[in-house]
Amino acid sequence: MTTLKFGIVSDASKAGYAKVYFAEDDIVTDWWPVIRATSLKDKTSYPLNVNEHVACVAAYNLEEGVVLGAIHNDLDTPDTGAAPGKFRKVFEDGTVLEYDKTAHKFTGSINGTAEITATEITIIGNLTVAGNLAFSGSFSGGGGSGGGSPKLTFDGTTLTAPDVMAGAVSLRTHTHGGVQPGAGSTGPAI
Repeated sequence: MTTLKFGIVSDASKAGYAKVYFAEDDIVTDWWPVIRATSLKDKTSYPLNVNEHVACVAAYNLEEGVVLGAIHNDLDTPDTGAAPGKFRKVFEDGTVLEYDKTAHKFTGSINGTAEITATEITIIGNLTVAGNLAFSGSFSGGGGSGGGSPKLTFDGTTLTAPDVMAGAVSLRTHTHGGVQPGAGSTGPAI
């Protein structure tokens, strides 16, 4: 026989488990597993907090049970930014990740550094960087649908790829006179 129990987390230092205090029984459980969305091939991980109000399913003698998850109460109220159609994760340090499916907008407000490691990242659409941009490695690009030289715009100023110069001769604008159109090539400059 099992029963639904409500308690307070007394210890959450073991990943995937928690010890729960039940006031009406004046007992602290052994390590009980915390329910996850998936645990076999794909893993989810989120630690419960000490003093968090949780719902549990327990054997009648409270020797075994599982923690179903945290629940709100009068002291631990829902997130003030919660709303229908929003998925939010608010962390203790103030970091907020939010997807608003009505507005079709993902927002991340991270109190620290964000690092993405991937084989390749493709951005389709405009990219706005408000702040400094630093990169290592090479930079390449195209002139967009109109072709031409790669262009970058910083603070409203458009920069194009630099010209290659040999002395005062420009690779972009240099021409050779006396050459007939066709498959022939010019000789080297003397």
